[in-house]
Amino acid sequence: MSMELRVLRYVVAVADEGGFQAAADRLHMAQPPLSRQIRNLERELGVTLFERRPTRLTEAGAVFVESARRLLADAEAMVEQTRRVQPQAPVRLGYVASTAYETVPALMEFVPSECPGVVVDAREGWSPELEIALHDRRLDVVISHSIEPREGLDRFVLRREPLVAVVGETHRLAGRSAVSLRDLRGETFCFLNRQLAPAYHDHVVAALHSTGETFETWEHPVPGLRQSPLRGGEGFTVVCRSAAVRLLGAHAALELTDELPPVVIEAVWRSGALSAAAQRFLRAARKLSHSRSWVP
Repeated sequence: MSMELRVLRYVVAVADEGGFQAAADRLHMAQPPLSRQIRNLERELGVTLFERRPTRLTEAGAVFVESARRLLADAEAMVEQTRRVQPQAPVRLGYVASTAYETVPALMEFVPSECPGVVVDAREGWSPELEIALHDRRLDVVISHSIEPREGLDRFVLRREPLVAVVGETHRLAGRSAVSLRDLRGETFCFLNRQLAPAYHDHVVAALHSTGETFETWEHPVPGLRQSPLRGGEGFTVVCRSAAVRLLGAHAALELTDELPPVVIEAVWRSGALSAAAQRFLRAARKLSHSRSWVP
């Protein structure tokens, strides 16, 4: 009988997750075809691998899964050893500044262990320039919150990040752990120019307006998170939580009690234009996102 590695992965996933739906979620597929593939395998083998309701391995299933794990590990080792013979071109990664504090460093740490031999050449930039570089084939993948859906681009959500408020350390609210936008009424909202990240700019401004509050806005002449995002230490801004806690200088990060929509950080690439190394990078990115529950 023929047996595909894909089906072995299905069986191992169900055994690991303790259920068909959880396994389907882990495999990024629907549950019915997963169940169907395993039932077909059971018919071919002439044994029952899983008891249903509740889902648990039979004695035969336990033997099968133990062997399947060895086969999958051997297959992966064979692929990795083969790839090491032929060096691969680096994955050219672009990312926006707000992902530079936690998201991208986590990827850069995770990818070498998950994908031996894959080298990542990363660079930071504003979304419009990163998108141009993607179209011009100077980048393979972009991590951004500001590239709008367009024909010829594929994507998946890597992370959803809540917005938090940032004020100076001497601000009247700096000692609090959480505030509402109403508490900031009368303050100046310090933010970047819309041209630098149109989708992100519009998302944040719309989020603030959704609470019914309005603020005088000041655009930073040297935008970015490498210096104070505030005007002379006055006013407030909002940024992704992972960036706020790592801001340089004298600032306080405050949770927002308002129900604001999160910032959606995506991995974006040209449709049908991924190298083998870039495909492996994206698989690793999905795995990291899942393991850290970045997408609730």
